[in-house]
Amino acid sequence: MTDTNPILDQLQDLLDLATGRVNGPEPCLHRIAVDLYASQQHFEREWETIFARRPLVLCHSSELPHAGSTLVHDEFGLPMLTSRDQAGHVRTFLNVCRHRNMRLVETQGFHQLKSLVCPYHQWTYGVDGQLRNIPREADFCDIDKSELGLVELPTEERDGLVWLKLTPRGHMDLDDTLGTIGADLAAFGIPDAVVYANNTRELECNWKLIHDAFLDGYHVVRLHKNTVGAFFPDCISTSQQCGLHIRSSVARNEILEAKTQQRSKWNPRTLCTFAYTLFPNAIVIMHPDYTSLIRLVPLSADRTLFSHSMLVDEMPGTEKARAHFDKSFELIDQGVFQAEDIFVCEGAQKGIRSGANQDLLLGANEIAVKQFHDLVEREVNR
Repeated sequence: MTDTNPILDQLQDLLDLATGRVNGPEPCLHRIAVDLYASQQHFEREWETIFARRPLVLCHSSELPHAGSTLVHDEFGLPMLTSRDQAGHVRTFLNVCRHRNMRLVETQGFHQLKSLVCPYHQWTYGVDGQLRNIPREADFCDIDKSELGLVELPTEERDGLVWLKLTPRGHMDLDDTLGTIGADLAAFGIPDAVVYANNTRELECNWKLIHDAFLDGYHVVRLHKNTVGAFFPDCISTSQQCGLHIRSSVARNEILEAKTQQRSKWNPRTLCTFAYTLFPNAIVIMHPDYTSLIRLVPLSADRTLFSHSMLVDEMPGTEKARAHFDKSFELIDQGVFQAEDIFVCEGAQKGIRSGANQDLLLGANEIAVKQFHDLVEREVNR
């Protein structure tokens, strides 16, 4: 990483806070209306203006490693399959036969496929979406197989992530969407990482509450006092909006070591924890020796699919290394995310339903939460 890398600039901001060279954020009070988390009408508006229009993170590139690697998924309300074709390109199609609308592949999840065969009449497609065979093709007049390929959705692989847009036959400008964040992901090694473990669950809370939980430095030493809180000083955090996305960071106890190191030698993973809110549906958290990729799929105003993948630099080759990552995944996925972050998100949703408060309150160390909600409001009203 060079001296001009914004990651190091933000780490410098943390060091300045930790050493008292600059003051912390000014006291403030912002309010977020609880209706934004509870109204199904507002949720549907968010879906229409954000999730149906913006590129979404689907998976990590390593989950589609070979030609024919295919992910069958209905997560976003459409029957879809995403495959890597023989040329190495990742493409997404509606999982629907062009003959009589039958679903081609029934079982959801990852598969290794050579072709896609409709179980109804066995029309056959390549993983590139092209119609290859029609049984008794001579029985059909005026039919052109080249015009009956599977309906495609915009999909692009970039910086280790597969992005999808829910607009059949549409267009996706990922350069505009990613902006400078792609360089950050590359700097942290995300393109070369592999998925080691995954856990997916359905949560009883609004999707924005989950983003809120990963955007403030105020809760770290309090909510996580029995797990990872001891690794962090209190409220030494900062955030920066990067187009649609937010780069936030929380200093680790090792932050003061940076005073005696050359800036070019700083290791952001050990000096602080960076978390990237990839608008609108992903969170990437840079732990010391692995990365958490969280994907969110809103299901309703108070239900969200939460998928957590652990990314490692390479698959561990020894039993000792596997035991280390197994223990780390158990700690972060169950001990931190499930027992603490998800616990408060679902608890807050119950509190919202009670009608006790009209607003959520945000102070000086929760500014990134306000930044995120400003983005959502802008998108909903554009």
